[in-house]
Amino acid sequence: MAQTLPRLITEAAVLSTAGSGLRHYTMGPVLVGAGTDATVVILVPGDDPKNGVQDSSRILLHGEGVPDLHARFCARNAPPIQLLARLDQGFLPLGSAFCRGTSLGPDGFDHAELEFTQPLSRELLEAVRPVQAVGPVPGVDWVDHVGADPIRALELFALGWFPADRTGASGNGGAAGGQEDLPEALDAFHRLARLRPALHGFHDPVLKQPEPAGGPLGDRLVFARWAQGYRDWSIPWPLREQDGSDPVVWETEDPQSAAYRETTVEQEPLSRFLLKFTLFEAMIAAPYHARTYRLPTASLDPLLSTLRPVPLSPFLPTYDNARFFVAPDLIAAVSIDGKDAGIGFAALHRGTLTALLDYDFRWFRFDG
Repeated sequence: MAQTLPRLITEAAVLSTAGSGLRHYTMGPVLVGAGTDATVVILVPGDDPKNGVQDSSRILLHGEGVPDLHARFCARNAPPIQLLARLDQGFLPLGSAFCRGTSLGPDGFDHAELEFTQPLSRELLEAVRPVQAVGPVPGVDWVDHVGADPIRALELFALGWFPADRTGASGNGGAAGGQEDLPEALDAFHRLARLRPALHGFHDPVLKQPEPAGGPLGDRLVFARWAQGYRDWSIPWPLREQDGSDPVVWETEDPQSAAYRETTVEQEPLSRFLLKFTLFEAMIAAPYHARTYRLPTASLDPLLSTLRPVPLSPFLPTYDNARFFVAPDLIAAVSIDGKDAGIGFAALHRGTLTALLDYDFRWFRFDG
């Protein structure tokens, strides 16, 4: 049986839902009506990863600080939150919601995350967050170079996936951080970051200025950090002749602790590690994500046959030692443990994820 949208209501009916003493506020494009009976949130349909409906369960609000609204969303005895979408013909009821998180304190209240009490149907979701047509997308030809020329693979991936800096390239040539004789892979990464500054904006940074340090395996040069320094990656320093132009990578856990510090040798040399690291950080920074619950490994076969495996070892710190697969505009991290598997996706366009609905997975998160 085909589903139909709820009946549209008038502005007067919307305002009556809030009750008496109605006060009006704005958070970005969102209108908020605060009355004695309810807090009414009126959304603008669209596909904005910072404001409005994000998926069938989640709503984000961002805007200038509105201290008066903090208690409306955070207080235990606050009136219920009702959501609607403004359409050309009227207002579409979306149901009630509760607050999952906000700015800390009323003075800095400028964002909130809400969750629908009852998830939206697919029909309602597409009415308030229509899927845009997918335009030109980054390809996957860079995978052809991973084996023989991983530096070239990194360049092609980064130039295709990350947007160009509209203000133009910055910085001068030469080694980063004043270090001389950096390995070619690290030098190439920093040269590339001048064309794609997003490479220096990772959640877990590749340091603009590599830092000398000691360690159980000897003196080293730290070039990347993880989780505010809980883990770092380094190369032997100064480079020895036997290290060659593509040195090994040392992964050090808890580097600030002399008692618990542990260093191991990464599976990939520097050039391939930087590509793997960049793929993972690209997933984190992507605007659209999806992740399945654990599912039978065999159920992944139809999907994996459409993706290209990236010939790199797993990225060990997270994703359950997952391996990367790619398709145009899509990065997938696949973790297989015997008969069970899990998979996470990242995309630059929401429509790329929407196509995954054909596989009927159980989704832990789905931004498509």
